[in-house]
Amino acid sequence: MMAQAMAQHSQDHYAQQTKALASSAQRLRGWVGSDPSKVPELADALVELTAHRLLGHGYAAAAADAQEAVRRAAELLAAKGPLGPYTSLTDAARYLTAVIQLAAIQAGLGMPDAAGRTIESLSDINDQLGDGLRSQLKPQTAIWALLCGARAALVSMDVAAANAYADAARARLSESGLDDVLDAAYLSMDVDLLASDSRWAAGRGEEAVAFLYAAKVRYDTVVDGRLQEPARLSPALLERLTEPLAGLYRDLADRLVATGEIDLGMATRRTLIQLLREPSGRLGDHSRVQLASAYADLARDLQASGRLLEAEAARAEAAAVLPHGQPADEDHGGAVLSRGAPIPAWAPLSPAAAYTASTASTKIVDLAALEAAQRRKTAAWLDAERPSARQHELRLMDQARVDAEYREAEHAKAEQAEAARLAAERARAAEEQRLEAASRAAAEEAERLERKRRREERIEAHRLEAEKREAEQREAERLEAERIELERLQAQIDELERADKPSHEQ
Repeated sequence: MMAQAMAQHSQDHYAQQTKALASSAQRLRGWVGSDPSKVPELADALVELTAHRLLGHGYAAAAADAQEAVRRAAELLAAKGPLGPYTSLTDAARYLTAVIQLAAIQAGLGMPDAAGRTIESLSDINDQLGDGLRSQLKPQTAIWALLCGARAALVSMDVAAANAYADAARARLSESGLDDVLDAAYLSMDVDLLASDSRWAAGRGEEAVAFLYAAKVRYDTVVDGRLQEPARLSPALLERLTEPLAGLYRDLADRLVATGEIDLGMATRRTLIQLLREPSGRLGDHSRVQLASAYADLARDLQASGRLLEAEAARAEAAAVLPHGQPADEDHGGAVLSRGAPIPAWAPLSPAAAYTASTASTKIVDLAALEAAQRRKTAAWLDAERPSARQHELRLMDQARVDAEYREAEHAKAEQAEAARLAAERARAAEEQRLEAASRAAAEEAERLERKRRREERIEAHRLEAEKREAEQREAERLEAERIELERLQAQIDELERADKPSHEQ
């Protein structure tokens, strides 16, 4: 049962419906070639498919079908003549819806100026067909139109108009009941985010935080803890669940910090880091840049709080996760508006500008009461979370201090070990030098003794040679003396013999 429940938890019903709607539209495209009467059905299918993708923030995927929907709807509208009292409200509503969807895609892709111009291009048809046309629109379509108008107003710094648009979008959301529909949770979240941005630009920080908290609650309900086990999710579901994550949590953390909730702001950043860390490996470089940016934001907050060691550690984490040395998105990409001067009030939109049909059955929504209730919920959340966030940051500060002391002790031990190693190396080098010097001295002494020995041997050999020559010379002299003596004796003998010879002869 547990495995079955987890499998159902990870199923992507949205993707299944997307596939079914896209298949239906593709099938109708094939029929239109042979049966032109299917064109209205194809246009409606394209509008339905685009609306479904917009509810899941699939802006890029919806762009091509949305453009085709506008073209098909425009052709159907123009085929029955110019705008006037006999214009088909069905054709006009289809065209209006298709154009508003295209504007919503432009806003979702970061082109609010273009979205505003696209919405302005509908003023003529809206004015001419009036309540009858607006009554044909689905509430979500009207809300998308109001979102586009508000985003364009924020870019042009028309803060009052942006807040009026935001209020109208909130009213349409509440009166339609879409704020309680899970499949429309991203649309409800978009309205909350718009209201937060508009209030922030109007200098109303407390209200801006309240709307952001409402968006966070909606988002957490949609996610339902599934990002804790991203491996169980399909790539499409994982991408869709994480699409609003970074912007939502980052804006909330920024505005909490800016309104003095430093600890809770940093706790929100740490939650964002935790939620991004697990799936970042499956979502590519963009997710890693978001994770690095979250670390960089945390480092900035820690730096501002004087927690320099922790800030340096966060910056190191940011550098470690960046792909190929890509810089972190430190300027927020324009996602967080500057807080403006307080604006006391603004005029509400007219029914035409608010895409509201003036009927007796229109539900009256007390926006002030809704906002007051949301502010009470936010205040209760702040009161509940503020102590634990403070305690958590204090624990982290203590841990950082302990870690710093440990690192300092380890550094001192390392320095001591290095000093001991250097001393040992110096002693070893000195001993080696001493041994080498002793070896050289021994070698030199041995060489000296060898030279002495060879010199003594040469001297002895020279002495022996001299003695030998002297002996030979003495022997030669002796032999010569003996020869001379023999010769003298022989001469004497010869002389005696000669002397004796005459006497014999006589």
